[in-house]
Amino acid sequence: MSSADAGRASTPPTPTLVDRRDPALASDWVDDILDRARAQLPLCAVVVGTPGSGRTDLVKVVHERLRVLDVAVSVGMPPDEVSSGRPVVLADDLHTWPGDLVARMTARVDAGTIALVATTEPRDTDQVLRRVLDLARRSGTLLELGPVSTADVLTDAARGGLNLTPATASQIRRRCGGARTVVTAALLAIREAAVAAAPGETVDSMAVVEGVARDHHHRLLRGLDPTTLSVLALASVRGPLDPDSLAETLDVPRDAALEALDRARGSGLLRGADVLVSAASDPLHAVLGGRRLDELRRASVAVRLRSTELTADDALHAAESGVEDPRLVDTLLAGAADATAARAVVLLRAADRVEPGRDDVRLLMAQRALASGDVDGAGVVADTRLETADPGEKGIEHWVGVAAVVAAHRGFASHAADLYRWLGSDRIVAEQLSAVTALLAVGDRAAASAIAAADDGQPPVGARAMRSLAIRGLLTSVGSPDDGLGDGVDLVVRGLAAATSRTGPAASSTLHAAVALALNGGDLNAARTLRGAVGDSADGTLLDAEIALAGGDLESVTRLLPTTEPGGMVDRLRIHAIRLGLARRNGDVPALTALWPEGLSLLAATEVDLYLLRPLAEYWQAAARLADAASIERYIITADRLLDTLDNPVTWSAPWHFAGVQAAVIAADGQLAAERQRHLDAATAPYARASGLAMAARTWSALTFDRVGSITDDEVSAAVAALRSNGLDWEAVRVAGVAALRAEDPSAAANLLETAHSVDADRRRPRPIDGVLTEREAEVGRELLQGFTYREIGARLFISPKTVEHHVSRIRRRLGAGSRSELMSALRAAGCG
Repeated sequence: MSSADAGRASTPPTPTLVDRRDPALASDWVDDILDRARAQLPLCAVVVGTPGSGRTDLVKVVHERLRVLDVAVSVGMPPDEVSSGRPVVLADDLHTWPGDLVARMTARVDAGTIALVATTEPRDTDQVLRRVLDLARRSGTLLELGPVSTADVLTDAARGGLNLTPATASQIRRRCGGARTVVTAALLAIREAAVAAAPGETVDSMAVVEGVARDHHHRLLRGLDPTTLSVLALASVRGPLDPDSLAETLDVPRDAALEALDRARGSGLLRGADVLVSAASDPLHAVLGGRRLDELRRASVAVRLRSTELTADDALHAAESGVEDPRLVDTLLAGAADATAARAVVLLRAADRVEPGRDDVRLLMAQRALASGDVDGAGVVADTRLETADPGEKGIEHWVGVAAVVAAHRGFASHAADLYRWLGSDRIVAEQLSAVTALLAVGDRAAASAIAAADDGQPPVGARAMRSLAIRGLLTSVGSPDDGLGDGVDLVVRGLAAATSRTGPAASSTLHAAVALALNGGDLNAARTLRGAVGDSADGTLLDAEIALAGGDLESVTRLLPTTEPGGMVDRLRIHAIRLGLARRNGDVPALTALWPEGLSLLAATEVDLYLLRPLAEYWQAAARLADAASIERYIITADRLLDTLDNPVTWSAPWHFAGVQAAVIAADGQLAAERQRHLDAATAPYARASGLAMAARTWSALTFDRVGSITDDEVSAAVAALRSNGLDWEAVRVAGVAALRAEDPSAAANLLETAHSVDADRRRPRPIDGVLTEREAEVGRELLQGFTYREIGARLFISPKTVEHHVSRIRRRLGAGSRSELMSALRAAGCG
């Protein structure tokens, strides 16, 4: 209830008890008792309820009504011989009576010499009480009071002049543990606080409720015996509550443990599967004390360790309580292997406290910290481990792998390469692919080749064979003209695309390199196939945006751009390059100008490596558009030197020098254009596809710097075709548009404009789906990938939401997709993205 609601509460007369607990069932129970007593019929009526359920108040109502009827009443067990008639015995809290007394009373009720109206807490295992309950059940006068519902709270509040929302009523019910008398007291306290508040003063209703509930639970707990309190404490730490475990944990006989469990359940403080009512947790801690709770937790863990039933949660609580047992570490390790990254870190830190310094614990801790995005945390752990390490230590290659990933994410490619060089090629098999990726990033082809050869002579098992294909593909991309450079992308795709289980920072770095290779080769389909190995993740979205930008799909780029900055410096630079590229292609100079200062800061903090040439190319062209090429000249020189180190492999150098020609054209720098064209011609001479890229660059330069009419329409058409074959549709549109503006013949200009429009239409048209889906299903799939709901898709495609749902069901069947993430991945793979 809001504070304003509390302030508007009126103050009606306090309702009577019977009116307040109006449920028809309770009213019928009272009436049935009165009818039987009036007619001197056999009577055994019992109301069962936990403390606060109102069971005692019901018996008081019965007592008052019987007195009005002038029926003989005995509060408690009467003498064996009564003077006249058959008295009605009122027995409150029957569960507290001695068992032999209850047994004698039951016998007299069964013989018809007395009638009985009693209350009791639930007791599942008390055989004496069960006989009483069976008598009441047979006569239909057994009433079981459960916890109040949210509707009950709303009704009681309305009768008290309080206006509650269902959400507030639900909170009150939970805070009070569902106990009716506590709910009633809480509502009354809210009303009194509202009446006592000064004009304009707000009342924190939930604080009032929590105070009432806390006091109730505290009083209730103080009245429980130590063994029952211990059972509740074990429930609060999720200890096992089966009788055998309880008996061993509490060091009591099994029967005593069973009785204590029965009392704990009857207290109303355990719900569902013996879960402690949350509102009772703090009062229990106050009544029992932290030391006793810790003792019980440790004793419970010791019992579970002996029975080999310890869960990760059990082990975590035990570790937090100071239990030191190596078996806890094994349980925590097993739990961390299957947990989310964030939870795994919590479990592993606990394991490290139990047995400090275990290498397997700290390694997994560092790996999971990386997976959760805690690059700095992983770096600290890895640096500590490697500070005094020797390359020959068993398992040290995994630590090198962690440290290298940290270095790569921070933008220190040379540090990652140094780590693998220190390790040496003969001890690196487990990190072979990551090592080759890192060494090629800085141009160390010799070291990468040596590491690639480490697998020679090993059995070609599946994982090793796939890894070998990817390594060969990466090495081929930087090889000599005789190495079959055209096969590099295909090898990498075959080696990585099927590895859908490759997740985490190390895998994302490798896939970033592979996608950069595919985009450099102009193979957008290969890039999309590789991207599918990442699944639905931030890494995958970043790759999607890079692929969309390369293909000129600016609308998708806008949608895919992350709204939050990643932690890794390299990813931040890649995202910023996409933003610069998008702004430049859209002609948005103000946005470009605003982005530029941060871009320079990111460049200064990141080393140039082979896989960042494409983002750096976007910076280069943005600098040309802003006439600020001098700011990034040193990075351009570094990139040129890196390519020279690798003898300018065409797969990487051709797109780089083509970007240089574009930058020169943007800056209207004919000398720079000629210089970059010479580099491009030299790199692409042996390769037809790359030569087309050089020809397109030459045509673009001529359209910018040469006299009008020096380039024919056929040359322009050839340049457009070459650019499209390299996946550069946006650039193809630009070339055709520039040529149309320079054409002297109106007919030729019209034809060139038509070419530009045609290419642009093709660029915007969704990719074909290879017959997997129908045309309508493909439309629905594309809308799903853009994040629209069924209703929104229906409105956009002029069909009903139900029809959209049917289409999605068919798409799932056609693509074999179960979960939503599988559906999204399958749609992208089918060409809908």
